[in-house]
Amino acid sequence: MCSTHIQFTDDENVVELDLEHADKNVTWDALYPEWIDEEQEKYVHVCPNLPKIKVPTRRLDLVVVKLPYPKEGNWSRDVARLHLQMAAATVAASAKGFFRGHVMFVSRCFPMPNLFWCKDLVSRRGDVWLYKPNLNTLRDKLQLPIGSCELSLPLGMKGETNNP
Repeated sequence: MCSTHIQFTDDENVVELDLEHADKNVTWDALYPEWIDEEQEKYVHVCPNLPKIKVPTRRLDLVVVKLPYPKEGNWSRDVARLHLQMAAATVAASAKGFFRGHVMFVSRCFPMPNLFWCKDLVSRRGDVWLYKPNLNTLRDKLQLPIGSCELSLPLGMKGETNNP
């Protein structure tokens, strides 16, 4: 693994992005239910939505995200961690053309390996993970459903709700 040194010298080029928290009712079990009745006729399972990040109009060389580490429970099934990593991937993938920026995570635990591959890891020092993802691959991954709950929706129903 090669070592990369990144130095920040110009505070004027820092862009802060806001991301709304996911609702408390958005749980891992809601995104990835154990059982989905695919033969339901009157009720279509409703998938929870994660708030989207507003992508900046300017190109970003580096996206930095500090991921939470829940003291209790399974950190790999934490909705806040998933949400922040999806937002970081969305911002990184918004770059036009062949530009490949970096994504940096500050986390005690590794980022999602199905979204940020080990082969894209440029450097790791302690709790800092620096990736240079292939943007075409990242864009393809972002087109996939977030949770298995979306796999049971009839065609054309994504994002629609139908309460019982």
